[in-house]
Amino acid sequence: MCTVLLRFNPDSPWPVLLAAVRDEYLARPWEPPAEHWPGRFGGRDSTGGGTWLAVDPARPCASAVLNGFPPLPSQGDRPTRGSLPLGTVPDDEVLRTFDAFHLVRAEPTEVEVISWNGVSIERRLLEPGDHVIVNQGIDVNDFAPLRLAATPNPKPGPATADAWGDWVGLLAGGEFTGAAERPILIRREVDGLEYGSGSAALVAIGEPGVRYDFTANPGPSAVWQEIPLPGSL
Repeated sequence: MCTVLLRFNPDSPWPVLLAAVRDEYLARPWEPPAEHWPGRFGGRDSTGGGTWLAVDPARPCASAVLNGFPPLPSQGDRPTRGSLPLGTVPDDEVLRTFDAFHLVRAEPTEVEVISWNGVSIERRLLEPGDHVIVNQGIDVNDFAPLRLAATPNPKPGPATADAWGDWVGLLAGGEFTGAAERPILIRREVDGLEYGSGSAALVAIGEPGVRYDFTANPGPSAVWQEIPLPGSL
């Protein structure tokens, strides 16, 4: 399961603050975030060739894809969901050829979540405020929106912990404080393979520009780095 924590405030100097955790089989190979695709920055899944989160600093926009739940029955080869954050969203006929997903597309003036569950496609514009998107959907009852602490806006220049403040703590392995407790970071064995939270990201989009920070070892001892973007803060 993956998680996106999102604060959307179009009237703020930072309309979009996004924290994302990627959960995957830990042996699945991937490449660190970079401009693997023209104009788009993100980690590259070496198997499927796509990404779980892409940042387009020119637009500016951040897009993240989560697997939908429950999984669809096996039905031959489907296109990789990792292609969905990388460009224009395909039409509904093409979207129905994918496995179930939730696609988050966040811009300073609008945040849209497109969901496909194998039966219908839903497009939802999020209201300003705090939201949690997980494999089960948006702000679902068991995963009510995290009560985000009073969080200072990112500041130009300094290291991740100084820039993001309490947002780093949100991705340190604590629990949700909504309707049900759930660890934000996981690690367990699935079908004999190790599965868990293999990386995390912080993305801010606003008047000062775009900031993208990343860690490949989320948790209390995470080592964060700022991903260089054109015009980075």
